[in-house]
Amino acid sequence: MSFDVAKRLLAARVSAAILSLLAAASCAMPLVETKPVRTATLREAPQRPEANGKSQSGKTDGRAKDTKVQPRELRDHPAGEDFYQFVNADWLATAVVPADKYSIGSAEALTEQSDRDVRAMIEELVASKPRKGTIEQKIADLYTSAMDTATIEARGIAPLKPHLARIASVKTMDDLMSLMGVIGYNSPIGAGVAPSPSDPDRNAVWVSQAGLGMPHRGYYLDDTDEMVALQEGYRDYVATVLRLIGEKDPEGGAQRIFDIETSIAIAHVDEDRSLSADESMRTMTYPQLKTYAPDFDWDRFLGEAGLAGGDLYVVMDQTAVADLSAMIHEYPIADWKLWMEFHFAHQFADYLPKAFAGASFDYYSRQLSGVTEEPERWQFAVGIVNMHLGDAVAQLYVKRHFPQANKAKVDAIVNNIRASFETRMRSLDWMDEETRAAALGKLTALKGMIAYPDTWRDFSGYSVDPGKLIENMYGSYEFEWRDQQDDLDKPVDRARWPADAHVVNAFYNPLGNTFVLPAGILRPPYFDPDADSAANYGGIGAVVGHEMSHGFDDQGRQFDGLGRTRNWWTEETDGLFVAKTRRLMRQYNNYCPYRDACVNGLGTLGENIGDLAGLEIAYAAYRMSLGGKEAPVIDGLTGDQRFFIAYAASYRDKVREEIARAMLEGDSHAPSRYRVNGVVRNMDAWYAAFDIRPGDKLYLAPNQRVRIW
Repeated sequence: MSFDVAKRLLAARVSAAILSLLAAASCAMPLVETKPVRTATLREAPQRPEANGKSQSGKTDGRAKDTKVQPRELRDHPAGEDFYQFVNADWLATAVVPADKYSIGSAEALTEQSDRDVRAMIEELVASKPRKGTIEQKIADLYTSAMDTATIEARGIAPLKPHLARIASVKTMDDLMSLMGVIGYNSPIGAGVAPSPSDPDRNAVWVSQAGLGMPHRGYYLDDTDEMVALQEGYRDYVATVLRLIGEKDPEGGAQRIFDIETSIAIAHVDEDRSLSADESMRTMTYPQLKTYAPDFDWDRFLGEAGLAGGDLYVVMDQTAVADLSAMIHEYPIADWKLWMEFHFAHQFADYLPKAFAGASFDYYSRQLSGVTEEPERWQFAVGIVNMHLGDAVAQLYVKRHFPQANKAKVDAIVNNIRASFETRMRSLDWMDEETRAAALGKLTALKGMIAYPDTWRDFSGYSVDPGKLIENMYGSYEFEWRDQQDDLDKPVDRARWPADAHVVNAFYNPLGNTFVLPAGILRPPYFDPDADSAANYGGIGAVVGHEMSHGFDDQGRQFDGLGRTRNWWTEETDGLFVAKTRRLMRQYNNYCPYRDACVNGLGTLGENIGDLAGLEIAYAAYRMSLGGKEAPVIDGLTGDQRFFIAYAASYRDKVREEIARAMLEGDSHAPSRYRVNGVVRNMDAWYAAFDIRPGDKLYLAPNQRVRIW
């Protein structure tokens, strides 16, 4: 079983992660599911966090009254024509995506700063020569093993040979099915452990489609010139890897592998957000799973994985699992073995000698994404440590970079936003009392996980050898897999954090009805304890509002306050909600960053609801925080103007076109320009703050503005 498949399912413990299992949100990136991340700055990009920035200062808009002003350098870009441009014009005019990056922007800049902070801490640990067995030693040695390119080159493919020999020893279909259940060995079907959607206090085995080397099925099935070129590039890459591991006919082998993966792609399904949560995540018993997909040897596959005999199994991806189980017998064992050999080497390519790593970079970064330079080695090493010992690094990070006094200030903002959400919910004219009572109950039950966990993860069973990077990586996979195996027989730990505390992002988990606000995002420009409250509410306030509202978006609303999939909506209120979301969906369908490519209003609906509701809630909380007074004018800007400018400034970014186009097809977020313009044009307060009038490009008549939460 490919470890990256297991990670996809492990992501069910994360916020957007369960929704991404429903809607392929965070997984449907222009990155390969079965590919380890090489650049540290890609940990959160290109999907940016739901976050916002600080205010900018400036002068008046010639049309506006004296108190309605805009930055001098933006006066040629009226707010009502393109608010995103109005705020970010200077930065957009000068910013250039570096050759080793996929994108740049507010979130990426803070992530890079976090990585530099982590590097400094790790290199201090390395210099201190920590005692063996301590977590400090493990961090230092993992980093050292990633930095030691001389040893990596000298060892060649020796670390792969025991695993390649294990694949070569497969003789029968029974052998093959057993090996597919072992962590690190690829399979067209993936499995992992996460809370059950029918009973989120119990863990279940989740089963999903898997097995591709290119980002998703469309890369195999699309016959446009661009995709045909990428298919040829992929076959060349596969042939290169096969040649490097000693395959006698690498070109022929590459075609055989491509043929298998094309069949897998045909069996795969695309995201369908029109499906309900129950349809997207079908809970079964073990006998029901075996009946549903009878051609797959579940006893051997799950038995080797340590996941057989569980009480609950959750099948995702509609018909894919059944279709994939049938196709396992369509190809000879020799072809499946070759496919497994390639994928084992492929998933470790970045940790192998330059011949492997360079081929991987050339295809996945240069050809697929337009990146022309590799990151510095320290970024690669920091990324590895963050990936495998992230919670341990986060503990050090919090001690050094997160002042404890900040937590109380953030808690106050969170409490105020919760109160404003409740006030708005009580006054909604489209919601009946029965549904309102259930919604208020869910809001009351919603738990915030702020800054860092109360209990840090135990890494006592994790071991590292400074001279053996591949062994360290495989050992990390086994460590994570043991953790999932152990979870299967335990109640769900609702206090477990789904992400490292130094990550620059935020999350909502519908199965726990929790949202997570890591310390990594609680820094400028998102949160500044000394900043104007307008900037903080337009920044971290909008993040909090966004995550809270995910519990009530088109997908999150299908879960109750305990995290169970349950319909708590009356038929009448449900119809009114759907009508409002369809209006928002139609708005976003009309946003087209390219002449031949537009936003998918349905595919981005959940995030668009979160953006709109989050900013509405944050604005109401900001006004509440003023206690009935008007905010002071600062640098010629009113409080309301500073609030909206802070929001728009946070979304400034530049993304390579290759990535941006792929995101339009697969990401659950709209491009940043529309996450700003598409939101503010639905808010009455923005019209008043910037004197937006009929005739302005972004102007919507009051009866055309969408108001949901």
